[in-house]
Amino acid sequence: MSNGTISATFDVSAAAAAGELLLQAATILPPIYYLIAVFLFVGAFLYNFLEFHLLSDILHGFMGDPVELTFNTESEIYHGVASECPSLHGRYLVTPWLASPHLQTVFLNFLGRPPSFKYNRQIYITHDGGTIALDWLLFSDVAGGSSQLPTGISKEDSTPLLVMVPGLTSDSASAYVKHLVYKMAKSGWNVVVGNHRGLGGMSITSDCFYNAGWTEDVREVINYLHKEYPNAPMYAVGTSIGANILVKYLGEEGENTPLAGATSICSPWDLVVCDRFINRKLAQRLYGRALAIGLKGYAELHQSVLSRLANWEGISKSCSVRDFDNHATRLIANYETVDTYYRRCSSVSYVANVAVPLLCISAIDDPVCTSEAIPWDECRTNKKIVLATTTHGGHLAYFQGLTGKRLWWVGAVYEFLSVLHNSPFIHHQKKTEAMGLHSALESTIDQSPYVNITEDGMLSPATENALIESTVTHANKEITESEICAEVDETTKTSSKDGVVRITSKNENSVKKDKGENISETVADVMYPIKRSVHELRKYQGKSIWLLAYIAFVTSWPLIGSLSFFFFRKRFNKAPRKNN
Repeated sequence: MSNGTISATFDVSAAAAAGELLLQAATILPPIYYLIAVFLFVGAFLYNFLEFHLLSDILHGFMGDPVELTFNTESEIYHGVASECPSLHGRYLVTPWLASPHLQTVFLNFLGRPPSFKYNRQIYITHDGGTIALDWLLFSDVAGGSSQLPTGISKEDSTPLLVMVPGLTSDSASAYVKHLVYKMAKSGWNVVVGNHRGLGGMSITSDCFYNAGWTEDVREVINYLHKEYPNAPMYAVGTSIGANILVKYLGEEGENTPLAGATSICSPWDLVVCDRFINRKLAQRLYGRALAIGLKGYAELHQSVLSRLANWEGISKSCSVRDFDNHATRLIANYETVDTYYRRCSSVSYVANVAVPLLCISAIDDPVCTSEAIPWDECRTNKKIVLATTTHGGHLAYFQGLTGKRLWWVGAVYEFLSVLHNSPFIHHQKKTEAMGLHSALESTIDQSPYVNITEDGMLSPATENALIESTVTHANKEITESEICAEVDETTKTSSKDGVVRITSKNENSVKKDKGENISETVADVMYPIKRSVHELRKYQGKSIWLLAYIAFVTSWPLIGSLSFFFFRKRFNKAPRKNN
């Protein structure tokens, strides 16, 4: 036997002996030590998995973390409104026994400790036959001992009115909705919750469902309330998906909205980013599964309609929000893919067009709507927006105090809207040209005078006929395209110096028989398309018209140079030559 074999045998026997010694030592230790070790291991795992921050709070003396504000340095909304709100310039400390974004979010949805009160329900029928439940809580309903106060709102009432837009599958009975509604009503406001279609115990009465970018219901309800109560300053609060819908609506309307101010709470902002986030880790996938269960429960309530409009088999097998959107939402809303639906409905593309004082609140540790989607730069650029972010808070939770009976964001919203209501910075409606549903996603080339954008996203050349709409409704009278064309045939367009097209009748032009006037009109007609093109180019391109002129000159120079050389050479050859 060689030395190597002897050495190997000795090593194996030594290792076996060491193992036996360790096993004997392990049997000597009391079982309680193993239980403590398992407890510590599981505790460390759960502490990290649930993202607890209790130890950090203890080390910081339960001081909480400061609220970070993002705004434009020239923003009047910050200097005149947000700067007067103590909550936005203080610190937020989580309820110690809920020091985890997951615990806060779960506790809010299963318990939440909402105040107890009853709504007054109003059924509103939309223009397409849909049904929306408007749940009211008035100041007079919660004013203790005020039995002599009238119920309902009069046309002349000037009490501020708050419109609440709930989140995905949430309605007026949700805990966080009740927290805000009661706080605002108790503070002297009238509040109405606009439940989404099919929620709040209502049936689907049309072939239209709500989704993350469906702003038509919010627009219709706000316009209706403004018409019914024109003297009441109106504000809006959107939460989660409701916040995305509200911000998108504000971006679409611009100055047109009758809202005096608004707030956005825990908005997803970019649905594509949030979709990737919620499918990234185990904890987020659990939230995705829970949301999918809620959506499937919503679908089961309206199976008779959904089974006809969508893929019911796919809906019943959906395990995530994306699966549900693929088999239901995108089909009903007529989107090509799920990502197309997410991109078109994300409010991040509309932030720049918001013209209403807007407070946005988001938590960095939000387990559903990731902070990666927050549009920091867009909010900093828009002078109407103040973005408040906190280190902790969960999704729509923000519990504070030892008892956890209050939500921090509810107090912040009340402070902001109250200061705004008593300030000169509230928004007043201005009638401007509506930007449309997808204008925020269009590039400058889409807005040029040479192309038209159809509803399906295709481009078509701009013509005179394209400027005439197929149907125009005015004063309850419909005018068809043929009637418009007939009227245009009886008229002649002229162009003034300011670029405005004038329409005059042929009878009026027949009086002009002077030859010089006819020539000038002919020249004006010829020059009109050129003037219009130059006017549009200057309008949409600005200073870049000089760049276009330079490009045109450079690209056409070879042809111009060749023609010039040919012309001058021909002239030179025809010139008489002197004989020597």
